[in-house]
Amino acid sequence: MTLLTEPTILSRGVYLQLVVNIKLLDDAIIRSNEPEEVLTCSYSSLGNRFIIPWRKVKGKLRRLVMEKQRGFDIMPACHLKDDLCMECPSCFLFGGTGETSSKKASYNILSRVLGESFISKTKVGEVQPYTANAVDEVDLTTGQALMTIVTVPKETEFLGVVTLRDPTAAMVSIVADNLQRLTRIGASTREWGRVKTEILGYKISDREDLTAYDLVNNDTLPDGLDKISESNLPDVKDSYTSLDLEVKRLLNEHGLIK
Repeated sequence: MTLLTEPTILSRGVYLQLVVNIKLLDDAIIRSNEPEEVLTCSYSSLGNRFIIPWRKVKGKLRRLVMEKQRGFDIMPACHLKDDLCMECPSCFLFGGTGETSSKKASYNILSRVLGESFISKTKVGEVQPYTANAVDEVDLTTGQALMTIVTVPKETEFLGVVTLRDPTAAMVSIVADNLQRLTRIGASTREWGRVKTEILGYKISDREDLTAYDLVNNDTLPDGLDKISESNLPDVKDSYTSLDLEVKRLLNEHGLIK
């Protein structure tokens, strides 16, 4: 099974799965809407593990894709969440709802980038709280608003699987490049959450058969993974340019844009 030669609207049942490792170089705060600030999950086989929900990774990855897209002057006004253009490489990859965008498009786009929660390779040990003082701007005194932050310790490593549905070489080039540009994660990334993101390998199949759960549970990478090679992928700028033209042509052929 090989990559598609051009993007399609209807699925062809081709899935490229990237095994991704995220290593914290600094403590990180991974927040949800729940009271706890560090997310953990108890698995029957894995025990208690730190997790990074997919929405955290996907949101950061999408912003990186859009950031580089603007750098190439492709739909520079497109941005989250209600001002999506619905016809650029980023919108095609990550999807959008036409009616809620400023474009008020008559169509929706399903995300072609799929994922799951990233799971820490090691079990949760003792969680160390960090106490911070707020400083009064006038008299510079401290202690007015003590706050306790719970962090994931540095050097914690997470495994996850990022899947591209019906990918072309240009789509793989864009996603792989920006995954490796992911250098911060978590709630407070100005001073926390530096990470190193590495793609350990990929697999092309007619189904999603790699999961973070199995990778962590087996504590080994599956046989048959291939390495991502930049020499086998088109240039990133060329990928953005070609995918932008292909998406607009595809939408035009289906009468969705003029």
